[in-house]
Amino acid sequence: MYHIGICDDESVFLERITEMTKEILTESGIEYDIRTFSGSERLMEYLRRPDAALDLLLLDILMGKQSGIELAHALRGENNPLPIIFITSTAEFALEGYKTEAIRYLLKPVQAEELKEAILCAWQRCQSRAVVLSSPSRTVSFHLDNVLYLEIYDKELSIHLADGGILHISLPLNSVMAKLPQQQFIQCHRSYVVSLPAVVSIWRYGIELKNHEKIPVSKTHYATVQNALLGWVSQM
Repeated sequence: MYHIGICDDESVFLERITEMTKEILTESGIEYDIRTFSGSERLMEYLRRPDAALDLLLLDILMGKQSGIELAHALRGENNPLPIIFITSTAEFALEGYKTEAIRYLLKPVQAEELKEAILCAWQRCQSRAVVLSSPSRTVSFHLDNVLYLEIYDKELSIHLADGGILHISLPLNSVMAKLPQQQFIQCHRSYVVSLPAVVSIWRYGIELKNHEKIPVSKTHYATVQNALLGWVSQM
């Protein structure tokens, strides 16, 4: 399922972009869920929910109190790597838009082929961030950016997801760690591995995640995790 958010404070454009997006995904055989937002405040309220699940954001720039550029900078400031496609009526903010690591910058009226190319490019990137794990009794798949942390208990691995789901599979923690990008995931305890983008704060000896859940950090791993988190933040 491909989760897409579309935000535009002009209802005509919001409806048009939504319909175009649905047509593109249907023609491409991609299962989707689309959420629409009439302004940046409603979008931010949703994104800050623990169960928020978006794989792509189509974002207008010229909106009310908070522009799309300001909203994108706010997301990056919160270590949110959500892929963004900007849609606007002027090229004036193109350079600033790309500073937020946007995938594309499309001008209104949006051409169907341009929107299709941008959405499918984002989809391919999303697929490249997917992981499949298999054991003799089960196979599970998940998107790396949807993972909060992994926990091993009594030989069963639990993968805790930002959308509230939990995947279970009987695999050793070290074998799964080998399939995860080391710049994003780090072991914080003999039984826990955390995704650095999901971390809100760290102290001796615990971590708070963006869903307000807390997991332990062992004395052995504390300094390593703290340095890794500082390194991650400095790259944003």
